Amino acid sequence: MKYDAIVVGAGPAGLMFARKLAEKGFKVSVLEKNETLSVKPCGEGISSRVITTAEISQSDANRFISRSIRGAIVVAPNGKQLSITSEGDLGYIIDKRNFLRVLGEYAASAGADIFMREQVKQATVTGGLVRVTARTLTVEAPLLVGADGYLSFTSRAFGLERQAERKVIPTVQYLMTNVSLDNPDYTYFYIGNEVAPKGYVWIFPKDGTLANVGIGVQGSAPKIYLDKFIKEHQEIFAKSKIIEFKGAAVTIGGMLERIVTDHVMLIGEAAGQVIPLTGGGIHTSIAGGKIAAEVASKALELDDFSAKTLGEYVSKYNEYWGKRIKDSLKGLNVIEKLSDEELNQLAEILSPEDVVNLANGENVVQVATKLLRHPIFSLKVAKALLS
Repeated sequence: MKYDAIVVGAGPAGLMFARKLAEKGFKVSVLEKNETLSVKPCGEGISSRVITTAEISQSDANRFISRSIRGAIVVAPNGKQLSITSEGDLGYIIDKRNFLRVLGEYAASAGADIFMREQVKQATVTGGLVRVTARTLTVEAPLLVGADGYLSFTSRAFGLERQAERKVIPTVQYLMTNVSLDNPDYTYFYIGNEVAPKGYVWIFPKDGTLANVGIGVQGSAPKIYLDKFIKEHQEIFAKSKIIEFKGAAVTIGGMLERIVTDHVMLIGEAAGQVIPLTGGGIHTSIAGGKIAAEVASKALELDDFSAKTLGEYVSKYNEYWGKRIKDSLKGLNVIEKLSDEELNQLAEILSPEDVVNLANGENVVQVATKLLRHPIFSLKVAKALLS
């Protein structure tokens, strides 16, 4: 079975890439190891801009939106709340499986072939073609695209990921019933070393009284801290029950140093395209898939799959998204070193807009300039953000 491109992984990045390349008339296959889409746990929160970037119609978006989000509340260790609001919808809580089904529907309608339960076992380059052996299929193409997550087979098979290069944070998440929030149209984030060491707890309300309640921590057992948090917040969880439990790791170390080589590209979390301070990767991954497809189409037209030609994808991605990831990583590297007392002080200094910018790696110079005026944070935070 011969194709123009083979994609490993049917997540947001892989399905977006397959759709955009197939729309240009190229033959694309997607190999997914799992039986169903969206096996990995996810907070399922997206910004309103994701719908635009993913080029999804509003009628199809309604198929996966669980709740519109009007704002977010960040709770400091001392209980101080920073409220982040928007005139319109700040974002959405989605049903990720339905979201990926829509992306898969778009990709298949454009002509892409999607094969489930096809874990890749081997991939080699011979005579200008990548030969991929999966569970029951063998396929060939001049281009292989790894969209296979933080345990990427592709990155390791082609030497793109150095040993211990990828930094991950363990996370666990419950889907809980009867979650009682003061404002169910807001998402909630709790920070502090007693709450979630070098991480945070999130509560993302879905439809009805359901909510995704999760945690990511470094150097500790996440489930222990999440259970402790729930026990200590009976005003929210007194009547709640856990009906789903999932756990996984999330890449938070920024993009890999190398994400292309001859005949191979990495996209999405496989490439490290995740905002480090938040762990959010849906928007960054969809953007990566789109940009990679644009460059891949040029490579196919030129019949040139050298690292130099494919490298245009890296430079295009870095113009906006790569810079955001890099700046968010700077923020993570300083925030995770702060004591609870310092986090409380930071909550007094920063505006809600500053918090959003710092978390998302946007306008960090503006945040750093404000912090330069404060002796405690001028050296510890501001200069690190400006480096």
